[in-house]
Amino acid sequence: MGWRYLMFTLGAITLGVFFLRFVLFRFKESPKFLVYRGRDEKAVGVLQYIAKFNGMPSNITLDAFEALTNEHNSLQSGTDLLGTGAKQLHSTFAEKVKIELVRYKMLFDGWQMTRLTVLVWLTYICDFWGFTVAGTFLPTILALKNGALNLSLTFTYRTYVYIFLPGIVGVVLGTMMYAVPAIGRKWTMVISSGLMGASIFIFSAVNNEASNIGLNIMEYFFQSMFNAVLYGWTPEVFPAPIRGTACGVASFWGRLFGIVSPIIAQSLVPVEGFHGSPQAINSVLYLAGGVTLGCVIWTALLPNSRVGAQSM
Repeated sequence: MGWRYLMFTLGAITLGVFFLRFVLFRFKESPKFLVYRGRDEKAVGVLQYIAKFNGMPSNITLDAFEALTNEHNSLQSGTDLLGTGAKQLHSTFAEKVKIELVRYKMLFDGWQMTRLTVLVWLTYICDFWGFTVAGTFLPTILALKNGALNLSLTFTYRTYVYIFLPGIVGVVLGTMMYAVPAIGRKWTMVISSGLMGASIFIFSAVNNEASNIGLNIMEYFFQSMFNAVLYGWTPEVFPAPIRGTACGVASFWGRLFGIVSPIIAQSLVPVEGFHGSPQAINSVLYLAGGVTLGCVIWTALLPNSRVGAQSM
């Protein structure tokens, strides 16, 4: 019943969070999204709610929105600049599709934007590939390594707690390094991904109680730091009109290779499993570590110049 209790617990927590999200915490829609969809009245209401929540006066009115719509042809600006307004409510389906496709075109608008887009995609692919492979096979690898040291299964599960708790500190440290001028977003990602990959390689070469805990703590610590910066930096670096599109596509590539990577890694494991070939453990770890080090290359190549609303 052990694994069933685990599923029951996780399911109950998920349902509880789902309930809190939709019943207790009533989040407001983004005003930008509402304006883009032509729902100006609701956008004004959200802005007024934000102002009231922060104890500030709001002079924004629906008349101001309508004045902007009358001054510009919102449908034409939507095609060229992804502008918005109530007129788009009356556009045809083909016109709406054209406006949406412009977003993807803007991801490759010039050399600088194309370079940024491709490097972000490659970073997400290597990141998800590396930590998914390591995470998928970590329970089996730890059990075998600890078993070779005559350590109990209870010790192995307790080790998971030791490994994952410091990840919270990694996230906090990543956010602190975010604002350090000499390091910033780019070099925080370069350093943390390099140390993340290095810890996986070292873990494959040694096997004792201290290393099995310490190196995995190191891997998860720097993984948490890297992802904390990556997820916060990605929407920041792209221009506002395509921010959601850029993040969504990058996440798609990461999730896709997160699904494919364990299947590829499984091909390195003999039919009889790790027990029949201890070297298979290192093969999987080499794959995870090598792909993770790809993040070092792609983030190091990211442009330093100002892109979108923020700089590196």
